[in-house]
Amino acid sequence: MHQSFTPSALDELVRELDILIRARYPLIAVNTFEEGRFRHLMTAVTELERHRPKGLFLWSRTQGLRQVAGSGMGLTERTIPDTDDPLSVLDHITSADRGLYVLCDYAPYLAPFGQEEPLLVRRLRELAWAIKTKPVTVLLVGPGFPSIPALEKEVKIVDLPLPDEREVTMLLDLELARLAENPEVQLTVDQRAHEQLIQALLGLTESEIENALAKAAITHRGIGPQALPVILDEKRDVIRQSGALTYSHPEPADHLGGYANLRRLLQEAAVTFTPAARAFGVEPMKGILLVGLPGTGKDLTKKIASSILGRPLLDLDFGAVMGEGGGVIGSAAMSIKRALAIATTLKGILGLSEFEKGVSGLQSSARSDAGETARTIAHLLNWMQEQQDVFVIGTANDVRQLAPEQIRQGRFGQVVFVDLPTCQDRADIFRVHLRKRERDPETFDLEQLAEASDGFAGAEIEGAVKGSVLDAFMDGVREVATRDVLQRVRGIRPTSVVKREEIEELRRWAREHLAIDAVHADTTSGQRLIEF
Repeated sequence: MHQSFTPSALDELVRELDILIRARYPLIAVNTFEEGRFRHLMTAVTELERHRPKGLFLWSRTQGLRQVAGSGMGLTERTIPDTDDPLSVLDHITSADRGLYVLCDYAPYLAPFGQEEPLLVRRLRELAWAIKTKPVTVLLVGPGFPSIPALEKEVKIVDLPLPDEREVTMLLDLELARLAENPEVQLTVDQRAHEQLIQALLGLTESEIENALAKAAITHRGIGPQALPVILDEKRDVIRQSGALTYSHPEPADHLGGYANLRRLLQEAAVTFTPAARAFGVEPMKGILLVGLPGTGKDLTKKIASSILGRPLLDLDFGAVMGEGGGVIGSAAMSIKRALAIATTLKGILGLSEFEKGVSGLQSSARSDAGETARTIAHLLNWMQEQQDVFVIGTANDVRQLAPEQIRQGRFGQVVFVDLPTCQDRADIFRVHLRKRERDPETFDLEQLAEASDGFAGAEIEGAVKGSVLDAFMDGVREVATRDVLQRVRGIRPTSVVKREEIEELRRWAREHLAIDAVHADTTSGQRLIEF
């Protein structure tokens, strides 16, 4: 059984835990890196009248079992003797009449190095059966819980979400109140700065929020608008350290040459996320899958979307997800859950480059890695189906490798075929790349360049412009002229020539499956736009 809490206020999290405990779930595995934050939640649960007599107990391999709250203890924690090792603590809990027992980092003992420990697994099952009739609950807290078939029906797995906007606001106000007591710290936080700080801190854990604010306060001897770059840099480092996600900077919308229909599609997507649209009943667009040849601007489109939608772009590295943990079973699933939790909290854009390669191991997973790839892909696809806060942009060079369920309705809002640019599009692309290199496009014969580059992708046009600038520099640092670009164009053999058959096959697929054409204002078959 598996459940992910919808991010809410702290009292809602306490209520959810209260319900699970009262429903006599004997074993609850809580996936989180924030052990301290979870302990605060459990302290709040213990203070509820119905749970106060039970007492709260914490166990770790280094400190053994100790009571930290509830009846039967004095002014300090009460240590329970002979409960240091993972087996003896289960024996003690079996004999207990009541209690809430939090076992910290217990999961690695159940499956050391990815291999199930039969004796401990069996003992935990017997414990679950024994305490179902008593007011005893065991909560196993740690970064992840291993996939163990024998425990599948005994353990309730929940994911503790990252702090939401209301909790971040509470943490920020608490830190600002502490800093205000220091006369050497200057606080210049007005309403706008306060809102910006909250948005900058979203996606971080409680300890990371405290660290980021402390770093900003020391750097600038206070907190104000100048603290935002420090906090955002810290946030990028945290995202980078996750291994699976990469923060990418947005590109201005005018850096996308041509492809007017694709730009219109992104603008429509931005509208669906506005409060007014939601209030009217408009459902947010799930995302788009861009299908086309390499070099046609699919990855650039993700950065353009970040600019148009005003949301951070996080690229998911599926190879890093599957490689995390050195192949230990459960590590990849834990990695992708953490990455998706960050993307959800940030309400950002999730980029899935070469989507067809990322999910290609689904069929052979049972034979090659004990189903680890299949479970990880299934979690991603289920998340894509259920979530409504993140705009997903997938790219694929060959969509024919994808199974129908991987691109069906509800996962991607639309499938878009990115064909080679038209003559007008090529002129626009030349204009963009000349302007990026501080050349006036109006001094070039763009029509001649567009006609000469028939069959070129955007990346090949960029290569021609870059090469012409180099040629002019090496030829006496003179101005770049149309002839320089033409010379470079004639020296490039475009992908459309090298892979002519593949292009025609992709175009045929697009016509038959009614994928939206990014170049034209209708589908490639001439029929109305279809939302998959």
